[in-house]
Amino acid sequence: MIKKEIISYQFGERIKSELIIGSKMLEAVESLEACELRGAKKAMDAFLDALAVEIGMALRATGQPEFAMVEEKLRDARRKIEEADYQEAHANFGRAVSHATTACDKTVRTLIDMNL
Repeated sequence: MIKKEIISYQFGERIKSELIIGSKMLEAVESLEACELRGAKKAMDAFLDALAVEIGMALRATGQPEFAMVEEKLRDARRKIEEADYQEAHANFGRAVSHATTACDKTVRTLIDMNL
């Protein structure tokens, strides 16, 4: 049990960090036009692919439903980026961070309850 909680916490913190990086990348994407925008969207898409793999690993390793919610919000953000609805994409990144934070909080509370 302790090992699973620690692994869940580590995944949650790493995913939170990556989501924040993704949000910052999106800010850069928003400021570009034409050819630069196409290239930036491709780079963003590659980053989101890697992040989706990380979230999938977290979900399989821990079974935490919060990671499924992170996955869903990331899919929503990706769709909004494709539609150039950057404001809503940012909102979905924020929601995903919130779910990752909840996953971390749950594991920390469990570890505290175990006096660790």
